[in-house]
Amino acid sequence: MKNITRLILLFLLFRLPLAAQTPCWTEEFNSSQGWTLEENWAIGGGLLQFYWTPTILNFDLSATSPLLSFPVTVQELIVNQYLDVFGWSTPPEVAEISVIVQGEPFVLWSYELSNDNWGQITGSDLVLDISNFAGQTAQIQFRTYGPTTFQWNWWNIFNVSITAMYENDLTITGITGPAAVNPEQSATWNIAVKNLGSSAQSDYTLNLFSLKNYELIASLIVSEIINPQETKILNIEWTPGTAYNTVLRGELILENDEFPDNNISKGQFVRIKPNIEFSVLLWDYDNSIETITDPEIGDEIQPSTGLERVLQAAGIDYTFVNYLPNNLNNYDMIFSTMGCFCVD
Repeated sequence: MKNITRLILLFLLFRLPLAAQTPCWTEEFNSSQGWTLEENWAIGGGLLQFYWTPTILNFDLSATSPLLSFPVTVQELIVNQYLDVFGWSTPPEVAEISVIVQGEPFVLWSYELSNDNWGQITGSDLVLDISNFAGQTAQIQFRTYGPTTFQWNWWNIFNVSITAMYENDLTITGITGPAAVNPEQSATWNIAVKNLGSSAQSDYTLNLFSLKNYELIASLIVSEIINPQETKILNIEWTPGTAYNTVLRGELILENDEFPDNNISKGQFVRIKPNIEFSVLLWDYDNSIETITDPEIGDEIQPSTGLERVLQAAGIDYTFVNYLPNNLNNYDMIFSTMGCFCVD
């Protein structure tokens, strides 16, 4: 069994997050902008990674964030990561996470590679208390050093977030509803609102916008109390007038909200269907190998699965086949995958 118990900590790890905390800064590594990366560190595909090759002896290499302004109510640094270890030397190679204030590093977490792998391969959360740095300007640094990088496989950092404590903070955590509706057909969208603050809230407004022309299409004034850490599902109805494609988005307005940056939902595509009948064929013409990554979900999928998800999100009915029919006259549109093949 892999031993991952020998951790050198300056702060409490792996504890449950405090109540009423808000992620006030999140890094998902879609870009390396602002980061300082030394050798063997790279950012790409939603990942910050330290990799063993090229082999470097007696190394000391780091990845450092841009300058960040910590709120006065800052609480935790949460790092979702996985350490894949090949071996270790004497002395062992070390991984560290630090906060740098005015050029001085403060080590939050230190891990020796002799303890073997750390976390799950898909990422595990490491929770670090950074409340001592409240109100300061600082950087987050990931550092590894030791006799040789050859003892690493890789250090994958999937996500980094900073939380803060607020008294008044509501957020929209999701929006769901039909992917397609008919003109003059009333439909309902469900918007999930969560109270991340430490005080109960009421008397806030929930708006629904169509982003095609950034038009306010529905509004709801909510007087019902929502307690700290409680989530409520609120329903908003809308009846579209004409056929077109759009994206709907919910926006929340709360007086004295201390962190309004999380008051806007992600968009949901909606197709208001024209009064036109057409048939669609999806031909899965490859080796059924998972060769692409869904940019929104992040899973590895077959090309045909990606096409199916797009058609389903658009509310378009289709026929799925693995072999092309002899007669295609019944279909108005044909989509085909032309993915990976193994050649004998």
